[in-house]
Amino acid sequence: MSVEPTASDPASKGERLAALHRMAGMLTHDFNNLLGVILSTSETLAAELDEGAHRDLARVGLRAAERGAELLKRLLAVAHDRVPGDELIDCRDALQALRPLVRQAIPQGVSLKVLPPAAPLCCLADPVGLEIAILNLTLNAGQATPVGGKVVVKARPVEIDLAGARVLSVRPGAFVAFTVRDTGAGMSPETLARALEPLFTTRDEGAGLGLSSVADFAAGAGGGFTIESRQGRGTTSTLYLRLFAGSATAGRAVGG
Repeated sequence: MSVEPTASDPASKGERLAALHRMAGMLTHDFNNLLGVILSTSETLAAELDEGAHRDLARVGLRAAERGAELLKRLLAVAHDRVPGDELIDCRDALQALRPLVRQAIPQGVSLKVLPPAAPLCCLADPVGLEIAILNLTLNAGQATPVGGKVVVKARPVEIDLAGARVLSVRPGAFVAFTVRDTGAGMSPETLARALEPLFTTRDEGAGLGLSSVADFAAGAGGGFTIESRQGRGTTSTLYLRLFAGSATAGRAVGG
């Protein structure tokens, strides 16, 4: 009598994981070829267009394609069991560089305010992972906000006390808080309770991976992620990453 492999079978899990690794490698190769065409086209447009709005858009497209290429490299690294290492990130430079991409991620009828920290502020994380996390949050915020509303993106130093550390599942200490706040429709308690579930979405075209991927990125960097939302009052999403020692003085306590 033969026994079919089950979901709990280590051999079956290993085979599926190996298949996923191979698929990730093949998809990365194919997408990289497509991105090569997009990069080449964007570079040509950025070089040949006259200075102005169209050339600026070409540059934004070029930067987005470059970020996509970096993301694909990380996907390929994961497929080969190589985890990208953390780097020292200047949070002020990171937000300023993201401003054009963030602007394109939200509808034109929604106002955007990006508030980089006034003082030097650094954290340790994967820089591409941070960019993708903030883009995910701003994309969600923009899609939830009606014309005339606003989205605010900012970074600030905070001190997380023992109570806040329990909520975030981190050690108490100094963190950088990246906050994306919108004046959109907000979430019901039922939706908020499921917001971080992988594949959960309230949109027909959504994949349901944006918020869960942000939470995974935060946890992988030794940080945390919170969402506060009320129907009719908008949503505030906050990504916490460890403050690099000596880069700034942390502000108010979180969770106290």
